[in-house]
Amino acid sequence: MSTASHVSRKQAFANQVVEQMAAFAPVQAKPMFGGFGIYRDGLMFALITQEQLYFKADDQTEPVFTREGLNPFTYESKGKTARLRYYEAHAEVFDDPQRMAWWARLAYDCAVRNRPAARKAAKLPDKKPTSRSQAEGRSAAGLARLEALPNLGPKFAEMLVRAGIRSESALRKAGAVKAFVQVRGAMPEATLQLLWALEGALSGRPAQEIDESDRTSLLMALEDATRHQPGRPDR
Repeated sequence: MSTASHVSRKQAFANQVVEQMAAFAPVQAKPMFGGFGIYRDGLMFALITQEQLYFKADDQTEPVFTREGLNPFTYESKGKTARLRYYEAHAEVFDDPQRMAWWARLAYDCAVRNRPAARKAAKLPDKKPTSRSQAEGRSAAGLARLEALPNLGPKFAEMLVRAGIRSESALRKAGAVKAFVQVRGAMPEATLQLLWALEGALSGRPAQEIDESDRTSLLMALEDATRHQPGRPDR
């Protein structure tokens, strides 16, 4: 099968899912590194990968999926098998629009319950520096070292500093995903381009060399990190 026809099949499947969810609500399928995320009102509540639909789950709804014998989404990360709380769709959803709507609503309600609260911008420490000039010197030196890392430059380095990551060692301790979550908590406008840049900076690669497999693993790790953020609403 040619690459073009494979892409066509994936897009056709995503279009089919969107159409079949019309009984639930207008939804969008957004490309997501080899697959698609399914969104309603900006919230991702399902995903498609390898022409398989998965619905989002949490403590409240996970038993519904397990009782039906439905399997969670798994992926390989750093030589280990990791899982997300997205479960494969029941075969019935493709034959009955009302059943598709029921499962989609279950997953969307889960996404609403687990929507991360906006994180507060990182605060500066209360300790007074020995002198203002020493503090400024340390800050400037840390910023310069961040700027010198591959892919970062002044713009991304400044974003890290504003989020409280002021040195290369702090960045390496956090790792690409946690650093990205911290930046996005302070600056919601941060895009995935920053995540790819951070991964490249820490692995010594240009961002363009972060391949689809690595990006998918990063995206799944980001979903995990976001799911464990404090401050989620209880509703």
